[in-house]
Amino acid sequence: MKTFKYHIGGQTLTISLSEQRGTVAEILVDGQVPVPADEEMPAYAAAIALALIEHEVEVVHDDEPGFITVEPHPTHWNDPATMMTQL
Repeated sequence: MKTFKYHIGGQTLTISLSEQRGTVAEILVDGQVPVPADEEMPAYAAAIALALIEHEVEVVHDDEPGFITVEPHPTHWNDPATMMTQL
C-alpha cells in the first residue's frame, strides 16, 4: 500500500492506494474517515486524482517541503508564432 499525505486547510488528508490495482484503499482526514458534504466533494476528487496521478507516474521532485517547482516547457499552446495567428 502506498500512502500520500496532503496538508489542506490545517488538516492532514491521507490517501492510501493499493499498489497492485492502483485503486483507493482508504481516505482519512486527521486520522478519521471523513463524511464530506456535497460542496466538499470537488476538493476530495481533486486530491484523489492527484494521488492516483502521483502513483501512476512516480512523481520525482526535489525535497523542498511546501514548494512545488514548475518549469516552462515549449509547446504549441505557448508558441509566439501560433499565438499571433488569427483564426
